[in-house]
Amino acid sequence: MSFALSINTEIPRLRSALVGASKTVETSMERLASGRQINSASDDAAGFAISERMTMQVRGLNKVVQNINDAISLVSTAQGTNREAINIVQRMRELTVQGLSDTNTVLDKTNIQTELAALIAEVGKIGENSKFNGRDYHRTTMYSIQTGIDDGDQMHFHANYMHTSYLGNAFGNVSSFSRGSNATITLDNTAWAEGSHKFAQNDIILFSNIDAPNSQTGTDTYLVNSVTNNSDGSQTLTLSADLSANDADNILTGQGAIAFVAAEIEYPPGGGYNVISSGGSKSLANLDITDSTKAATAIDTIDATLRNLTNSSTNLGSIENRLQFSMSNALSTSQVTQAARSNIADADFAFESAKLMKGILLRQSVAAMMAQSRAQPELVLSLLQNR
Repeated sequence: MSFALSINTEIPRLRSALVGASKTVETSMERLASGRQINSASDDAAGFAISERMTMQVRGLNKVVQNINDAISLVSTAQGTNREAINIVQRMRELTVQGLSDTNTVLDKTNIQTELAALIAEVGKIGENSKFNGRDYHRTTMYSIQTGIDDGDQMHFHANYMHTSYLGNAFGNVSSFSRGSNATITLDNTAWAEGSHKFAQNDIILFSNIDAPNSQTGTDTYLVNSVTNNSDGSQTLTLSADLSANDADNILTGQGAIAFVAAEIEYPPGGGYNVISSGGSKSLANLDITDSTKAATAIDTIDATLRNLTNSSTNLGSIENRLQFSMSNALSTSQVTQAARSNIADADFAFESAKLMKGILLRQSVAAMMAQSRAQPELVLSLLQNR
């Protein structure tokens, strides 16, 4: 078979082959340099979209691991300060047991009370000065840790609120309230689940907002007329008066609103009333073994405080374990996703290297043929006819 060929018709074919070979070399070099076979949407539109979504997921999970590590550090720090507070309160219990014995003189009890006061102050100092990244974790109502890459993938927890006016006292988190001549407040069961005392009729209460840094305590007190113990463990208190505008609008509407006993009163048969204790006889801050009335509830106060602190430590330990599992899951998911993304987007170095060498050889051959075509057209035609 003979071909009627001319150099004018074969030169465009050579140029096209040269362009194709150069493109192959360029693409292979880009893939080898980047390590990815999909460097733009033009390489593989669907693969590019999938790869970018996986990249987003992997980078998000890496930040999740960082978040969880920070949270574990926070929880470990809180457990440490809680442990120290427990040690202090255990010492306070020893002193209280010793001081309640009538074998002690008045001076002995005074000396014991001096040490108790110093220990109470130290517990208060721990609660006030314990910080993580500048935030008072014993004054913060709730931490929200992002443990996933989507909205709502959060873990919520709190360290115990460590304040000597509340430890051992009756206090609770306000979940709802209503105004009126006999205002009511409902308190959830969180606080007494952690060891706090419950409220009782004739308690005089104060409100406070413990969400640092905007914490504040109200100045208006309210007498508890009646208490309803609800089936879910919460309590509803009916007060003797309407809530003041300051308490209702500034404190109770804020996050972290609590109620606590400011005083306890009794009504003697002859009429009127007596203040049994200012500040709440079951408050750690009010612990006093030299006062016979306060001494009667001293052990109960310390035991309630220990329940609160130990339950909080148990809760923090459970949270740390959960965070560890969450981090393990995030790391595992990240590794699997990275492997899947690699299968889609990463270059096959052996394949691309072979493809690069083939492209280089083809480009060199075409370039040589074009060079020869300019010098020896007949030779090129002969080569093309006999290929």
